[in-house]
Amino acid sequence: MTPWLPGESLLLTSGTLAGAGILDIVVLAPLLFVAAFLGDVCNFLIGRYVGRRVLRKPRRFPKPEHMARAEEFYARHGAAAIILGRYVPIVRTLAPFVAGMAGMPLKKLMVYAVVAEGTWVVIFLGAGYWFGTAAWVQDYLGLALGAIVIISLLPGAVAYLTGRLRGRSGA
Repeated sequence: MTPWLPGESLLLTSGTLAGAGILDIVVLAPLLFVAAFLGDVCNFLIGRYVGRRVLRKPRRFPKPEHMARAEEFYARHGAAAIILGRYVPIVRTLAPFVAGMAGMPLKKLMVYAVVAEGTWVVIFLGAGYWFGTAAWVQDYLGLALGAIVIISLLPGAVAYLTGRLRGRSGA
């Protein structure tokens, strides 16, 4: 359960280093695929076993009607939630967890996760690799990697600052 880790920037940076000849893409691709897949399965299992225990005790959230809606949602849109959720930060971590809580079968999650992780790794690692093969990137590798990190942190920084500004204006 680590939604704060920047997955795309890790893949882009690793791919860039592979394109520059520093890392081996043949090793990276399956390693990153397996790591992402196992992360989804672990989050699913945590949701399945821990999430259900949490629901047994009366709480304000999630309410039984919320879980009924989640179960219905995953029955109808489970594939889209897992596959498309892989491309949305934070959602990529929570979607398998909620799927586990909602009772999605593990085999279904695994099929969807293979598609999600496979496409995600190929797209972002491949883009980084392609970027890393450019001569100017190889000449300015440190600058290029710094740009990747800064660009990947921008959405989070904007969300944080927006939240802070909204909090101040409401006070």
